Amino acid sequence: MKMLISLGLLFVSIMHGGVFVVQPAWGNDLKATFENEVAGITPGMEILPSGKGMLSENGNRPMVADSGSYPNFKNRSTAKNPDFSARKKIIAERKYANAGFISSDIVSVGKVTKLFEDKQGTTGPDEIFVDIGKRQGIEKGDRFTVYSLDRYIYHPVLRGGMFDKLGEYTRRTGYEYKIVPHPGKPVGHRVMIQGVIEITELGDEVSYARVVKAYDTIVIGHLLTPYKKFEDRTSEFSETDKSIEGYIVASKGDKIGISDGDFVYIDKGLEDEVRPGDRFEVYRVPNVEENAWYNFEPEKKPLLPFVLGEIKIIDTQKKTATAIVVKSRIDMVIGNSIRFKRSDHPG
Repeated sequence: MKMLISLGLLFVSIMHGGVFVVQPAWGNDLKATFENEVAGITPGMEILPSGKGMLSENGNRPMVADSGSYPNFKNRSTAKNPDFSARKKIIAERKYANAGFISSDIVSVGKVTKLFEDKQGTTGPDEIFVDIGKRQGIEKGDRFTVYSLDRYIYHPVLRGGMFDKLGEYTRRTGYEYKIVPHPGKPVGHRVMIQGVIEITELGDEVSYARVVKAYDTIVIGHLLTPYKKFEDRTSEFSETDKSIEGYIVASKGDKIGISDGDFVYIDKGLEDEVRPGDRFEVYRVPNVEENAWYNFEPEKKPLLPFVLGEIKIIDTQKKTATAIVVKSRIDMVIGNSIRFKRSDHPG
C-alpha cells in the first residue's frame, strides 16, 4: 500500500512539474547539460577551435578541414563524372579552333569558286564549289580547312634588315592616306580560320563540298588546306625551367586594348622551344627621364618591370605562337614584352 502511495505521489509530481531539470555542471569552461553528457562531452575534455580540426587520410598525411571550404570537391566531382575533363577539352577546342595564327609559308591546295544560288557568303550547311577534284587525288569524304590570309604582320618593335621582305603600310597624313615602307621586321600573314568543308561529289577539276563547320562567313576566294583537327594540348607539357623572352606582335581583330579572353600572337614558336600550355607574363618597363632640362634627347632610366597580365600558349608554328589572355591587370597593347613564367604549378 505504501509503495502504491509513493508511486501516486511521483506521478502527480511529474504531471505538475513537467520534466526533470538537470542542473548544469561546469568543467574546463564548458557548460554541460544532460544532452551534452549523452553526446560524450566530459568535464576533462578539450574542445578544438572551429576550423582547426585535423583529419587523418589513410592514417598518414593529415588533411586540414577549413571552415567553409571543400578541399576534395574537385576530386569528388571528377570521380562522379569521369568524362568531365574530356568535355572541358572539347569546349576548349571549339573556342581555340578559330583563333588563327601567323605563318610565312602556308600553301593552299585550292579555293572556293562558287556558292549555290549565287550567294555572296555562307555559314553552312550549304554546298559549295571548290576548284579541286580527281586530278589532285582527292576522294569523296575528304575534309579541308577553309582559311583566309589577313593582313601581313610586321614586328612592332624590331626593325627589319636590308635583305628582309619589303613591306608597305598605310599611314594617315592629314586627311589623306599615304603608302609608305614599313620599318618593322616581317613576321608573316595572319591566317584566319573560316571553317571546315567535306567533299560530297567529285569532278575532274571541280567538286561539290558541304560546309560542316563555319566559324565565320565563307565567301568566294577563300583558300583550302588539308584538314587537321585542332586539339587542345595545353595540359600535355609541364616544363617550368625555360628562358624565353619576346613580344606580342599582333592580336585577333587588331584590338587596341587587349584583355581577358582575347587572342594574341607572339614572335616565338617551336624553334624557340615554345609549347602549348606554356605561360608568359606580359610586362612593360617604365622609365624616368634624367637631365631633361638641358638635353634634347634626355637620358631614360628604366625602372622595375610592371606586369600587365598573363597569356597561355594554345598553338604553335615554327617562329610564332598563338595565345589567349588568361589574366590582365590593365589592358595590354601590341609591342608589349613577354617572358616565360617559371612556376612549379603552371596550371
